[in-house]
Amino acid sequence: MIRILYIVASALLIVYCLIFYKTRNYLPSEAPITASDGIVLLAGHYSERVPNAAELFNKGAAPRIILTNDGVRGGWSSKHQRNLYSIERSEELLVQLGVPREAIIKLPFNKSGTIYDALAVKKYAGEHSMHSIHLVTSDYHAYRAVWVFKRVFGDLPVTIGITPAPSPMFSLPSLKEPFKLVYYWVRY
Repeated sequence: MIRILYIVASALLIVYCLIFYKTRNYLPSEAPITASDGIVLLAGHYSERVPNAAELFNKGAAPRIILTNDGVRGGWSSKHQRNLYSIERSEELLVQLGVPREAIIKLPFNKSGTIYDALAVKKYAGEHSMHSIHLVTSDYHAYRAVWVFKRVFGDLPVTIGITPAPSPMFSLPSLKEPFKLVYYWVRY
């Protein structure tokens, strides 16, 4: 039994490392930074993702930043005297980094997950005649994010680029990613 667990753990580690390698070394060259109709900042881990989105915006990569909403509340905000949602923290940090508040679009919360983010962005993109979007997410999530968005946007002529934000290789979210990827492959 221990031998089987060792083999399974080893296989998962290999898959994880391959995904991480592919994300860090393959995706950025496949999807170079170009001008787009909007930068899509995917919900979650805003502290590592927001600086990349702000930098792209400030370089003129897009006229707006679209924030997806995972419905998650974070820690206490002394300024607001309440626990802020992640989407609110992202907005505050973007403004601090020079993005005008009027250039930030906050999508409504439906459900939490990359598939729901993609569906919300697809709806927004269709309603606003967008032809290109540029995703910003964590590097461990980039491969699955592009895969999901391409599947969801399959019937819309929207070009999808990506800028992965660097993250620690062995953080809890990155260690969960192989399981999420397999789940998405099976489910969608």
